[in-house]
Amino acid sequence: MSSVLIVNEISTEREEITRALEAEGFTVVQAASAGEAVREIWGGSFLVAIIPTFLTGTTSTSLQQQLTQMAPEIETLIHGKNDELPALVRKVIQIRDGEAAA
Repeated sequence: MSSVLIVNEISTEREEITRALEAEGFTVVQAASAGEAVREIWGGSFLVAIIPTFLTGTTSTSLQQQLTQMAPEIETLIHGKNDELPALVRKVIQIRDGEAAA
């Protein structure tokens, strides 16, 4: 189970994170909105969900809580626009390898 859900309304940011994680062997599913993320959680099995700090119509904390209630086994990470991508990828690898929790 090395699937990662990337939630981000900005397609270029989703694609950048996707490429970085796929290069490390992860299967990535993208969601362009909080609503789409909720639908994906129902239909998939994910190790990690990456949520941006800013979302239209909800907050990152609110979506994080909703996803945790729906699937408590999923680690959720909130990723800011200015956060470094290599650090995010390392964190996801550490979660996959059992070295860290979100």
